[in-house]
Amino acid sequence: MRELLMLYVCGVILLLAISTTIGSEEDVGLDHIVIAAFGWPIFTSILAVKALKSR
Repeated sequence: MRELLMLYVCGVILLLAISTTIGSEEDVGLDHIVIAAFGWPIFTSILAVKALKSR
């Protein structure tokens, strides 16, 4: 469980660090960046379950 939490925190930090390279002309708001940073584990697990069920 500790490794999973560490992976989640590293992913959030990585996404937030990458988001600082997005220019202001891209029309990507902070709310989109925060949703992407904190929501990726949920969405990837949903996609993984769907992929396993489709087999």
